[in-house]
Amino acid sequence: MNIALTAFAAGLIAATLACVAPNTVATAADKRTPPPELGTMSGLEAQAFYLGVNAVMWGYPAVFFEDLMRGRTPPDAEEKTGNPRAQVNQFGLVRDLRGPEFKQIATPNNDTLYAQAFVDVSREPLVLSVPEVDPDRYYVMQLWDVNGDTFGHVGSRVTGRGAGDYALVGPDWKGELPEGVKRIDSEYNNFAIWGRIGVNGPDDVGNARAIQDKLRLTPLSQFGKSEEQVPPDMAFSEQRVAYEKPADLPDGLEFYYKLARSMKHTPPKPVQDAVVADSLAYIGFRNDNTEFDYKSLSEEEIAGLSKAYQFALHVMDVNAQTVGVAVNNWRWNPKSGIMGTDYLFRAAWAKWYTGGNASEEAIYMDGRIDDKGEPFDGGKKYTMRFEKGQQPNVNDFWSLSMYHLSDGSFVENPIKRYSIGDHTPGIVTADDGSLTLYVQHDEPTDPAQKANWLPAPEGGFYLNLRLYGPDDGLANGTWAPPTVKVTQ
Repeated sequence: MNIALTAFAAGLIAATLACVAPNTVATAADKRTPPPELGTMSGLEAQAFYLGVNAVMWGYPAVFFEDLMRGRTPPDAEEKTGNPRAQVNQFGLVRDLRGPEFKQIATPNNDTLYAQAFVDVSREPLVLSVPEVDPDRYYVMQLWDVNGDTFGHVGSRVTGRGAGDYALVGPDWKGELPEGVKRIDSEYNNFAIWGRIGVNGPDDVGNARAIQDKLRLTPLSQFGKSEEQVPPDMAFSEQRVAYEKPADLPDGLEFYYKLARSMKHTPPKPVQDAVVADSLAYIGFRNDNTEFDYKSLSEEEIAGLSKAYQFALHVMDVNAQTVGVAVNNWRWNPKSGIMGTDYLFRAAWAKWYTGGNASEEAIYMDGRIDDKGEPFDGGKKYTMRFEKGQQPNVNDFWSLSMYHLSDGSFVENPIKRYSIGDHTPGIVTADDGSLTLYVQHDEPTDPAQKANWLPAPEGGFYLNLRLYGPDDGLANGTWAPPTVKVTQ
């Protein structure tokens, strides 16, 4: 066994057990994982547990990526996931702003229409074609890999608002591109495109949809032959996502089976991932880690791996609530969207902030406690006051959103408001130039307060402050978000 790896796991487990994650009472629809009963472990069970914790934290993003890709393809995809059906290498266009009915991915935004695609360029590059976008509209096509790291942007900040064609190229392709097609290289053959098209109020949704309709994903061999969208290769898509759980797979081991399958498409990095990848042989991984020989495992090892999976999920939840730079009880992480070898953070990011952007494109600030240091509770009333000139300095716009603590979905409310910010129609600025937002469950009686009201649930919740096109004020300490204060 690799002693360094085991020592790392042991230290991580001890540190996590010392933490107390706030609001850990689970509900039926909870995405949070309560800590499992570990008991006393020794021998093969303890070894499998230690190595399993590392395997889950390291491999969670790839397994989650494959699950998401597969979940988009069947005929009932939209019914089950809230996302439009889309095959591999095909855009799924979300035609309305996200609301509380969407629960597949935690912490979505309510500011943009999404255009999302899960991509496999192992056969040939794909050409992403974008239309011209009106001068005052924010949009971005974010490219993020299987680990959640952002490796490219096409959009208003990086490439401008003009029309363009961009070849998305995998690591093994050799060839020439047509004139005028710009090249974007991916370290992997598999990645996602998370397109976001800004919506300037409810009356602007139709205009954003018109931009969606002009997006194209075209295999390089078919590029330039038609202005219409080339239909997806259904046979390739079905083969790419094919999956069947073995009938005799012991309970608690499906994650490891999926992890081996994912490595057929996304192998470990030779140097960066060597320690974790080499350790997998001790827990049943074979054939360059692309097969999981669960039949070779003892009952003790199966028990250790099962506990490891549940425990690792719990550690991700703790990390999501505690990691980052603290500023006035808000937290953000400069590594967001580019996590590298921080395996725990990238796993937590995949689970709770899937597809989150790099900080130069958008900053996400996580808020979970008030000015008294207490977790947010819908039984209280809160205010968030920006003094004159202290609203976020952004090139595009900013917003504040609220989510159920249990599953990261939007909070259903009578005025159908799921975010509030500088693009919110009717928001009221005070005579002194300040802006106060009201966060509470009960509807305010004062009309000015109601105009600036973000409705809360009856129970626990968390907030997310998004800055689109941020300046460097947060990073260099010249700007900070105001503390959310409890008023009643």
